[in-house]
Amino acid sequence: MDYDESTRHIFAQVFKFAQEGICITNPQGDIIYVNTAFTKTTGYTLEEVLGSNPRILKSGRHPHEFYTEMWRDLTEKGQWQREIWNKRKNGEIYPEWLNIHAVRNDDAVLTHYVAIFRDITEDMLIRKEVQLAGKIQKNILRSDFSNDNLKMKSIYLPYHHLSGDYYDYRWDEKNQILKGFLFDVMGHGVAAALQVTALRVLFRQVVGRKIPLAEKVEWVNHEAKSILPEDSFAAAIFFDIDIAQSKLSYVMAGINHLLYYSSERGQPGIRVLSQPGLFLGISEHAEFEEHVCPLRAGDGVIFLTDGFYDLVQEKECPLQVMTIESTMHWLDSLSLKNELNDDATALGFMVNAGCCHGA
Repeated sequence: MDYDESTRHIFAQVFKFAQEGICITNPQGDIIYVNTAFTKTTGYTLEEVLGSNPRILKSGRHPHEFYTEMWRDLTEKGQWQREIWNKRKNGEIYPEWLNIHAVRNDDAVLTHYVAIFRDITEDMLIRKEVQLAGKIQKNILRSDFSNDNLKMKSIYLPYHHLSGDYYDYRWDEKNQILKGFLFDVMGHGVAAALQVTALRVLFRQVVGRKIPLAEKVEWVNHEAKSILPEDSFAAAIFFDIDIAQSKLSYVMAGINHLLYYSSERGQPGIRVLSQPGLFLGISEHAEFEEHVCPLRAGDGVIFLTDGFYDLVQEKECPLQVMTIESTMHWLDSLSLKNELNDDATALGFMVNAGCCHGA
């Protein structure tokens, strides 16, 4: 293909001012061109590397098999890309994302190799910070609850390090009531994690107030308007498990489903209970409704975010023949199969069969 002088000049300017480093070699691997970004990243000028092999950048961190795989892909597929550790002229080892293409002419004859790369040092630092933040987020979650009357098992699976899901609870020993919530904030990552942390603070401010559960949710919703970004919202379910009164009270606010298990004869398996409920942050004057169902010895309930509930429906999980324990085990297995497409959290509660209740 022939190009006029002006087109060649444009190509030269593109190479020169590209933000990514570019290195071009002949079929034997001898460097014939590098651009300005290459020099900025590695410290080597074109004059210093002309005729050299790119192995001058090897860090020594990768085994022989790493490069064997690289050359196999270049030979068989004509392309290879991956994170790699290389070494600058000053001896500093750094990470980069490297993409290499084998260039062939119209007769399929190899003419050049073109490597395009960018320094990802800052990206890796941010990744480590996000991973650390995810560990902290998980560490400050409440641990699973268990006493003579009630047991709770949690499954908490961020889709990517930091989660937009969160839960908390408070056990009222005097009145034998477990008061809790499950949040699912729109989006993922740092912003979503900060939002659920702020919502958790609101829950802790209101959980001890002696007002109906629906009013607590309305207060959280009102305060959430000043926390959640514009055009953002949070799904939630708030619940009180009253052991003394053998009942479950709940308010749905975007998480509009729960899985309910009754130990009574004639009602085997899990049932889905659904009620309407507006998301938090949509309207500061929204009203919410409290619902109540029995929760006796041997009964159970699972609260779960859409990351799990969508898969329950998609996989047609046979809830009608399952228990709380088997359902939680099934949900837990999804993570091992890499089935998740979203943050996923489930809280499973079982009222111990041998516990004693009040009226």
